[in-house]
Amino acid sequence: MIISQIAFNVSGIILNEKKKDLICSRLNKRLRANNLSGFEEYCTLIQESTDERLQMVSALTTNVTSFYREKHHFYYLSKLIEDKFIEKIQNGEEFRVWSSACSSGEEAYSAAMTASKILMSLPCAKVKILGTDIDNNMLERSNAGIYSLEGKKYIPSGIFNEFCLEQKNQFTFKKEISDRLRFKSLNLIAEWPFRSKFHAIFCRNVAIYFDKMTREKLWSRLAQRLHVGGELYIGHSERISNPNMLGLRSVGLNSYKRVE
Repeated sequence: MIISQIAFNVSGIILNEKKKDLICSRLNKRLRANNLSGFEEYCTLIQESTDERLQMVSALTTNVTSFYREKHHFYYLSKLIEDKFIEKIQNGEEFRVWSSACSSGEEAYSAAMTASKILMSLPCAKVKILGTDIDNNMLERSNAGIYSLEGKKYIPSGIFNEFCLEQKNQFTFKKEISDRLRFKSLNLIAEWPFRSKFHAIFCRNVAIYFDKMTREKLWSRLAQRLHVGGELYIGHSERISNPNMLGLRSVGLNSYKRVE
């Protein structure tokens, strides 16, 4: 099937025959958006249009997220700052977090609020949160940083009052939070246009779409981008089968630390 082959080539996503009905259901919206009469025309389009290939990947994946989702990871992040890196931050080191499949941004903003809460006594602390995603529509929402009040219920009230600004039926973030975030387009299976390392990386519920080889290569690449002592947080249904070979050690629920 041309669609499954292109989806794999573009993003590493595996689509098997069992998902045919799901694929057709999700891509029918793309057919209507492009005024196409059938999938034969759509296959021609995705072979010609880079933008539509990305739109297709977006339609085939599930952008399910919320603030402080899998909240244990944000507890680990706060302890990582307090127990491992606080002295370096006090001495001027920039604390860097990568939300590597940030969807509509809730994960990245949660990381920013978590770090900012721990570092409130250090107003000059340098914190940078990088959010990346393959879906440009999601990145637009992340950059806007405006969310429905429905999302407020997932944010601890003290943190919401400290860092958020309520506006009618929406809320956004104070400048001290938004200034710490940057959102960029990135395909995780392609080349990464940066060589910096991070103190914490979130890569949750992405590898479930990949085959074993792609998944293991991703874990290896992410491990190499962690500072020693830094941590990698993955999805609740994901596992790293060979952490020791990657210089990682399990330190909690779906969490791994980079070791010497």
